[in-house]
Order: sequence, then structure tokens, then C-alpha cells
Amino acid sequence: MAELREAHLRYLLAIYELGKSTPDVGIQAVARALSCSKASVTNMMANLMELSLLVRERYGKIYLTDTGFLLAKELFRCVEVIRERLPAMGFELTEEEATALAYTMVVNLPEHSRKRLAGRE
Repeated sequence: MAELREAHLRYLLAIYELGKSTPDVGIQAVARALSCSKASVTNMMANLMELSLLVRERYGKIYLTDTGFLLAKELFRCVEVIRERLPAMGFELTEEEATALAYTMVVNLPEHSRKRLAGRE
């Protein structure tokens, strides 16, 4: 698989989280979640489909492939681990700030570090 960029990982996480509350994720929901345009989401969806991480059904519904789902699940687990550890590091953050920081850290970690953090190494 090609090297995934930070943007790929952010989109996967957003789709994964949206999919936890609704089985039918649409482009507009992803755009809202990431505060970006529908055109940006459409472009990224094409990239993620080329990487076999996503499928897009008729009427614009988006679903993660098995590979995409497992990767997003691993990323989300890393976010949870970092969120749990932030208070011990002395950070005084709101829930939103802690989540944003955890996401930023996770999507910027090298793959081998993410695997270790998720307990796969």
C-alpha cells in the first residue's frame, strides 16, 4: 500500500467515528466533521478508493473497506491511548483540546509507532 499522508488518516478517522453513530455516512457529514468543503471530501474519497480503503455506493454513501476499517480502528485506539495519558503528562486541556491534540499526534506518528501504541508490536 502507498504511504498514507496525514490527510488520509484524518479522513479515515472521521469516517470511522461517523460510522459508529450511523451506518450511512455521506460526503456532507464528513465535510462538516472536518470543517472542509464537499469538493475537498470528494477529492479525498477518490484517493481513498484508489488505496482500497473506501467504497462509495450510489447516492454518495461512503463505507470503509475491511482494510480501511481495521486501519481506522487502530488509529482510533491510538487516539484513546494518548487521550488517557495526557493528564499524567501535566496537560490542562478541555475535552475538545485533548481530543484535537491526540488526533494530531496520532496522524503524525510513524506507522511503526502507531502499531506499538495500539499494542500490535
